[in-house]
Amino acid sequence: MGQSRVLVTGHKGFIGAWTVQLLCQAGWTVFGLDDESSYGERLYDAAGMKSMLAGELTSDVSDLQMTQTWIEQIGPELIIHLAGQAIVPRAFKQPYLTFKSNALGTLAILEAARLTPCVRAVMCITSDKVYENNNNGQAFSEPDMLGGSDIYSVSKSGAELIAKAYNASHCGNGSPNIQTIRLGNVVGGGDWAVNRLIPDLIHAARSGGDFRVRYMDATRPFQHVSDVVNGISKIASAALNGQLRSGEAWNLGPRNNSFAKVRDVIDLFKRYYPNLSVIDSEEKIKEDLNLRVDVAKYSDQFSPPVFDSMEGVERAIRWYQSFYAGTSPIDLVRADLSLLG
Repeated sequence: MGQSRVLVTGHKGFIGAWTVQLLCQAGWTVFGLDDESSYGERLYDAAGMKSMLAGELTSDVSDLQMTQTWIEQIGPELIIHLAGQAIVPRAFKQPYLTFKSNALGTLAILEAARLTPCVRAVMCITSDKVYENNNNGQAFSEPDMLGGSDIYSVSKSGAELIAKAYNASHCGNGSPNIQTIRLGNVVGGGDWAVNRLIPDLIHAARSGGDFRVRYMDATRPFQHVSDVVNGISKIASAALNGQLRSGEAWNLGPRNNSFAKVRDVIDLFKRYYPNLSVIDSEEKIKEDLNLRVDVAKYSDQFSPPVFDSMEGVERAIRWYQSFYAGTSPIDLVRADLSLLG
């Protein structure tokens, strides 16, 4: 990508940490902006990633004054906006926090970027849950209608609409090139967040406790985190190089538009952890049961993802096994990134 400055919001999170590593490998001067809402074990800490950064600010990204001051101080030409409340069950318990983090956080980033001339491009990272979903199993493509029927989905589709409004109102007036990037269910090593499928399975397998499954037949486009950060990097480079018009939306997902049921993931885990105990959860929250995305636009413009859904899941399982066997987490991250070619 070059030797320029980039701000990664949410850099202490799972995807953020992988993004920091990839950008540093590519020669970027990387800055971070994140709050302390994440807790417990984090790849960012385990891999010592703070030492890779040129600087970081601990602050709520939705605080416009703090965010704008930090952006003016560090002078990035690119912002990768990953910060947000990313746990679906938490959204039901903390709806205000979820809207504030996901929608108002995006608003603050775009407004601060608009007011800071050095910023040339902003990548707004959202979710495949932004689509209006009737659960018929269709694979969503970028022109499909946005919507949502739960707190998390609407907070993310709201962020998309904010980005759309900023692009429509300010595109061509010296404002940054805005791209929205919609992610599926991202899997990979170094994710220890509570109420996510892979981390919860790893915890249950290692602790001997029960894994409580909400919807065994729910389908998801599981995608490996290395494909995700590689895709974000490619889209950002193209935007900075003037190859993309502002306001584009992109699905990132697994190779061949693949997907898997939760039961498929559990069956694969049981091959590695035969004693894994799985029981039905009494907590049934309202969520879309069928999610698939079409990644043809990204694959045609750039290159197809490396991993399909189950390959990504298996790669994640092996990462954790190697980590708990004593392998350095940063070496494991670098090894997975090296497979991108």
